[in-house]
Amino acid sequence: MSKNKKILFLIIIFVSIIIIVSVIFAFLKYKQVVVKVNKDAIPANISPTATPTPDPDRPFSILLMGYGGGGHEGGTLTDSIIVAQFIPKEKKIKLISIPRDLWVPIPIAVGETKMLKINEAYSIGLDDKKYPDKETQFTGKAGGGQMAKSVLSQVVGFSIDNFATINFSGFLKTIDTLGGIEVNVQKTFDDYLYPIEEKTTDTCGKSDEEITALTATVSAGKLEEYFECRYEHLHFDKGLQTMDSATALKFVRSRHSQEDGGDFNRSARQKLVIEAVKKKIISLNFIPKIIPLINSLAGNLTTDIDLNKIEELLSRSDEYQTYKIESFPITDQNLLMNSKSSIGQFILIPKLGENNWTDIQKFISQPTATSSASID
Repeated sequence: MSKNKKILFLIIIFVSIIIIVSVIFAFLKYKQVVVKVNKDAIPANISPTATPTPDPDRPFSILLMGYGGGGHEGGTLTDSIIVAQFIPKEKKIKLISIPRDLWVPIPIAVGETKMLKINEAYSIGLDDKKYPDKETQFTGKAGGGQMAKSVLSQVVGFSIDNFATINFSGFLKTIDTLGGIEVNVQKTFDDYLYPIEEKTTDTCGKSDEEITALTATVSAGKLEEYFECRYEHLHFDKGLQTMDSATALKFVRSRHSQEDGGDFNRSARQKLVIEAVKKKIISLNFIPKIIPLINSLAGNLTTDIDLNKIEELLSRSDEYQTYKIESFPITDQNLLMNSKSSIGQFILIPKLGENNWTDIQKFISQPTATSSASID
């Protein structure tokens, strides 16, 4: 495995986010990106305690999340979830990949949790209207990130310090600003059921009676086959392919391919697109386009990393890029097993049983990941 592949997530997701955020700040965009955490007021009769100066070499972690965005339902569900744990004293970074279908307890109200998929935590934290009784820290613009951090801290076994999110749809639109990208497609595949957004409710010429009969007799997984007009056929050939934003979006969202379907393969395709964007960004022709790209990204990034932390990270960015990168994928190939919720949803739970994170935390705490499912 090449060094470039091993540090893909560090260079692309972590360093790029920090650099972009800092540049945005320089262009007076900082307030659009950084969100402040809501906190309960301190009672008047209690004096706040002084915060000790943190050890600059203490381990720290950042939760990195990517979500679809757009105006469609479920646009804030986080399809890509990675916890990056930095361990300066060991000159090491652990990248912990979390599957979106992991079944976890989410605090939907004060003193109340509900078992849901982890990809719903960020969305619930952002939705103060539907979930008005959440703890204060889980409300407001930072509520989604705070909730996801809280839930995942229980899973990984350590407190997650910060979060950063990317609206992937918006991020992909910047590809056109770059003049397109070259993506190294790993395998040829077809997807005959890629949804056409404006045709999701198209009747495809069927009457109300026919639709009612089909809905009652055909399983959900097969129903789409009777409404072919709602879908388009995607085809991608193996090898280096030139993509604009629309093509790249289809490439990363496709999930019904017989050859390359499912969430794990889709996640791998997202990495390929991010790698292609990184290569384009560092090309010599990028400099004239940096300001329009920053303006575009400003509305698609959110983080709770404050300016002081950003300055600290930037001052050590060269050092971080020399760290050893270790991948810790949490999948159904090592620590999880497939299951179904009470309403028939596909979910992933620990092999030790629901809410038992012991083996996952042992796996993460080991010196080096040994799983055969490691990230390429």
